[in-house]
Amino acid sequence: MKFIKRSLLALATAGLVLSACKKDDPKDEFTLGNKEGILLVTFGSSFPDPQTTFKKIDTEAKAKFAGEEIRWGYTSDIILNKLRQGNGEGSLKGVVIDNNTPEEALELMVKDGYSKFNVQSLHVIPGEEFDETVEALEAFEKKYKGVHFNIGRPLLDTDADLKAVAVVLADKFAAEVKEGPVCFMGHGTPHKADAQYLKLQTELQKINPNFFVGTVEGISFDAGKTSIGGIITKLNAISPKPTKITITPLMSIAGDHANNDMNGDTGETDPNEQSWRERLEAEGYVVTDIMKGLGDYKEINAIWLKHLEVAKQ
Repeated sequence: MKFIKRSLLALATAGLVLSACKKDDPKDEFTLGNKEGILLVTFGSSFPDPQTTFKKIDTEAKAKFAGEEIRWGYTSDIILNKLRQGNGEGSLKGVVIDNNTPEEALELMVKDGYSKFNVQSLHVIPGEEFDETVEALEAFEKKYKGVHFNIGRPLLDTDADLKAVAVVLADKFAAEVKEGPVCFMGHGTPHKADAQYLKLQTELQKINPNFFVGTVEGISFDAGKTSIGGIITKLNAISPKPTKITITPLMSIAGDHANNDMNGDTGETDPNEQSWRERLEAEGYVVTDIMKGLGDYKEINAIWLKHLEVAKQ
């Protein structure tokens, strides 16, 4: 299993004295502690159900790494601001949730005596968001000389990961795929890691040819390979033509994309603006949805947490 292990300076056993801001200003100096903690990093969501998913992941992480400090960092400023203003969706409307960015969470941990951080990305692919997370951690290392990061890789990182996730998903949707094709909605990206989606589809189709992986954007989307239009072309080519389709998110949580792009009732007449459900129903399919994110499956979470375990070694 690949992982990133970065360290600019080895920690002294008693801690280091460093300057957080101006080196010549004594009031900005403090002693860097030597405690070790875990930071889980995710995009975030303003929808209610994902908050339950995050709690599930948190519970499973605390069970695996019992006794270790575990905190969270959320990378979407838009979502953070919505929740801080009480502008969440559904039951979260009017509820103020003050989550931290990864940088804010790390600042608090440093002040609490932490200097060794085991960070687990809860991203699905090693794409742009993961790269930005790594860059933010590198910037934090430059700001606080002496901190140490071990970074666990995203879910679909290696070929072994792709095979393992395919086995889990095929098992979870074994009953549904007997009744008709199952279509997973991933996000997609212009990053080269977009290729992981089609690689996962290949692994899934080795188990059952009626598994399909699509995205809402990205390289393969633009090529028509993972767009809903491209998937419908493949579905219509199946003989005999299936009557029932199951749709489900291939994202850590069932948030905005799952509720709107996948399962939404847009009322749009332009197919390019319609949800997956609307497009499929227009083709005559009976559509069933499974509104669970990947983080709702303990077997998937175990893969993420295994990545963290490997990074810690």
